[in-house]
Amino acid sequence: MNITILGCGHGGQALAAQLTLLGNTVTLHADESHPGHLHTIRNNTITLQGKLKASARLELLTTDIELALLGAEVIYLSLPTHAHLPQFRKMLPFLKKGQIVITLAGNFSSLYFHQELVKAGKERDIHLADIASLPYACRAQEGGEVNIIDIKQKIDIAAMPACNTSYIKNKIAGHFPSQLQASTNILEMGLNITSAISHPTLMVTNAGRIGKGGADFYFYKEGISRDIANIIATLDADRMKIGEIYGFRMPSYLELMNRFYAYSYTSYYDFFTQSPAHNTLKLCPVSMQERYLSQDIPYVMLPWYSLGLHAGYESNVMKSLIYFSSVLNDTCYFSQGRAIASDFFDGMELIDIKHYLSNGRLPLAA
Repeated sequence: MNITILGCGHGGQALAAQLTLLGNTVTLHADESHPGHLHTIRNNTITLQGKLKASARLELLTTDIELALLGAEVIYLSLPTHAHLPQFRKMLPFLKKGQIVITLAGNFSSLYFHQELVKAGKERDIHLADIASLPYACRAQEGGEVNIIDIKQKIDIAAMPACNTSYIKNKIAGHFPSQLQASTNILEMGLNITSAISHPTLMVTNAGRIGKGGADFYFYKEGISRDIANIIATLDADRMKIGEIYGFRMPSYLELMNRFYAYSYTSYYDFFTQSPAHNTLKLCPVSMQERYLSQDIPYVMLPWYSLGLHAGYESNVMKSLIYFSSVLNDTCYFSQGRAIASDFFDGMELIDIKHYLSNGRLPLAA
């Protein structure tokens, strides 16, 4: 297939290389204002280390968005969440009928993309989906050098609207590195994003250690204690409660991580202290402004919290983490993030929400 990947960070480079090795024609794009490693990749070649050991020569590296999208059948966004909507708006004039746009670690982004397509009258032309996360635990040592620590075995996917999920899943199943499991809709998939369970709690409870200049410790196994693990378990229980209110069967964080990596942990503390995927490298953030708070709070946890409020359930642990994260980063994530319940579902009953997510429109009035 002709595939374009937008984003030249850890995951974008890893995915570009593996998809090339699988026989696809791959273009790697980086926005000219945030080129990342793009200009340091030599001879269009990315070398993989760790779980995969190989080198791949990509078809094209470019900062030209029109050129990057030309002829692409599938377009993957491997970008920080705050860049998703601005990038999609740049893409919109150049998207052609039949193209598939998939956001990795989507964090409900396809909801917002669909809204943009409706405004442009293109909602029937472009297929949208979110995937729950990057398929890899990986780190780019430098441009063109990526260490793949592990590859997730199973990941959730959901289209917006959900009636297109099977089509998109089948279209990419032959090349995507992980087995894809269809979620009921974007809401269910977004409620199962794991990063907001682990990252914010560890960041807040290790704030003094991380400080402004970072610290040199193993973020997961040295950042956890049994008391912190209990906070994470409480947060996870609230997430599952909110999902159940909306009619979903919610797996625990441990179930999801065991599915990702074929583990069998039954204890949050044991998982964080023993997971090879999380403890091979230190993975310690360099500051409190890292995506572990600046992305996972406003774009994942705030949507969960807002969905709970919409259904009459308030998670005090989510509220506290959002508040303390706001104080630590001198901002207000309550007003700066994706409160998706008020963004999309004001005045809607649960049956209306399900219809909208399935079909991309509200049911016709009787």
